[in-house]
Amino acid sequence: MARKKILWLCSWYPNKIDPFNGDFIQRHAKAAAAYNDIYVIYVAADSTGKIEKKEKEIRENDGLTEHIVYFPTTNSFIGRIKAHYNYLFIFKQAIRRYIVENGKPDLVHVQVPMKAGLLAMWLKKRYKIPFILTEHYGIYNEQVGGDSYLSRSSVYKRVARRIFQQANGFISVSKFLAEGVNRMVCKINYMLVPNTVDTDFFFFQPEKQTGYRFIHVSNMVPLKNAEGILRSFKSFIVAGGKANLLMVGNLDDTLPNYAISLGLRSDSVSFKGVISYQQVAAEMQESDCLILFSNIENSPCVIGEALSCGLPVIASNAGGIPELVNSEIGILVNPGNEDELLAAMHQVVSGNIQFDRKKIAEDAIGKFSYPVIGKQLDDVYRKMLSL
Repeated sequence: MARKKILWLCSWYPNKIDPFNGDFIQRHAKAAAAYNDIYVIYVAADSTGKIEKKEKEIRENDGLTEHIVYFPTTNSFIGRIKAHYNYLFIFKQAIRRYIVENGKPDLVHVQVPMKAGLLAMWLKKRYKIPFILTEHYGIYNEQVGGDSYLSRSSVYKRVARRIFQQANGFISVSKFLAEGVNRMVCKINYMLVPNTVDTDFFFFQPEKQTGYRFIHVSNMVPLKNAEGILRSFKSFIVAGGKANLLMVGNLDDTLPNYAISLGLRSDSVSFKGVISYQQVAAEMQESDCLILFSNIENSPCVIGEALSCGLPVIASNAGGIPELVNSEIGILVNPGNEDELLAAMHQVVSGNIQFDRKKIAEDAIGKFSYPVIGKQLDDVYRKMLSL
């Protein structure tokens, strides 16, 4: 079947200022590019001083074009106002350039409605091009507290509602997120397309190490409850448990110092800091079980990555996690319940619960790999264009 021209308007996307900003969106783009011509536009306002004047970078590879524009701004009130209008102006410039060079796209795909959805509404009105949107933002629940959609300004909520209502289709990476949108924003039908995993890096390898190793991977913000993992692991060690714990993603020494205060020794707990996507895969392949003890989650990429490496998962029964983890591939514990987490650690290390790691990896690749997710996105595009 003929490849379609799909224009992606992204509110988040990896860039040289923040290489991890929406990296899961970039992986979706790579998956989609196997079936269609994907053109990504992302505009980044920089207040760090790294960008002194407007500049752009355009990369093309295997059906995917990434067009990123940077412009300098400030954090002052006037600076933020100017940045908003500059953002819209620059984004429209990039869209017009795309149309001049490529013709009108068959479909527009918005990644995270605020603020790229504003441009999709403009395109729909001016050029009669339909748009669909994928939401990734985990704000549509009460558990995130002050960051919840409900705490946003009336202007934010009004604009977000307009974007959702004008979209021709809505994709969510989890049922949990989609139901939150329906509860808090507006009633809208949705399709599910999960996060994808680069299985060129994340794949099963037979164990190389001796001894049992847990791994936790996150940015370790408070919602991830990394401190609870450390406390439970301390109890595990005190109770005679034999295992190591690797914590990947700490941004500073706060958590390593907390581990020391708990009496955890460096030969039982180690910290890797922020490492590359490929390095995360290598560390998972050297581990035996992922722990994710978050208070709330949407659809964490790290679970799909761990499963693709054949790791069983101990995770909180929260948010969209139960959509990813069942008793054949892991153990769910109540969020914040450190006794349950401790018991789960003992169960997996003792072998009281057996997991077929090779089958876990095979099943995960059948759900999260680029070819699988790319085909799902292609099916969505063709469905939308046939309406």
